[in-house]
Amino acid sequence: MGVVTEKPVKIIRGIKTIYWKDSEQDRGGIDINLKNGAWFVGYYYKGFGYEPLWVSSKLEDLFKSIRIDTDECKLTKGKWFVRDDGCGIKIFEHKEDEAEIAEELIGPKVTKSIPEATLEYYRKNKILKIPFNNDEIRIFIKNENLEYIRNNKKIVKVFPLNKEIHFYGIKPEISRFIVTPKGIYPLT
Repeated sequence: MGVVTEKPVKIIRGIKTIYWKDSEQDRGGIDINLKNGAWFVGYYYKGFGYEPLWVSSKLEDLFKSIRIDTDECKLTKGKWFVRDDGCGIKIFEHKEDEAEIAEELIGPKVTKSIPEATLEYYRKNKILKIPFNNDEIRIFIKNENLEYIRNNKKIVKVFPLNKEIHFYGIKPEISRFIVTPKGIYPLT
């Protein structure tokens, strides 16, 4: 692993957004720190996830997170890998034809270019739009929810504050882990 550099991305007042990249490996991502937690988008691992705000003094609570790996997934086939590090999320599956058409984002926006992507923040709806490979991720700053859009369809909706994930047309694989002071172990 090389030197990891971080660069603040000033695009939204009151929200800390950081772009990071490894100097020796083709990996990097964007971290969006919100009021109740943080979304992170990884370009190398083709995944994204959510970490709740650390409000507990317990060591195991410091590692609770949700991670979703989208690598090599297709809209019509494939699989998602969802890792639940003690967040207790609920998975809701839907048929592919139930996927919602993504609405067109309009209104005043702020644009910021970084090496990996061009971020767009839509002021009216408080939405941060992030390119993700050939797809896009939309983070709703007001309620901290996320939508993953492919081929102009919402195929994943995540509600971190309610601990729910909705999938459309692709069955996810869920792996649950428990975090203890001695390490992270699969929950059997």
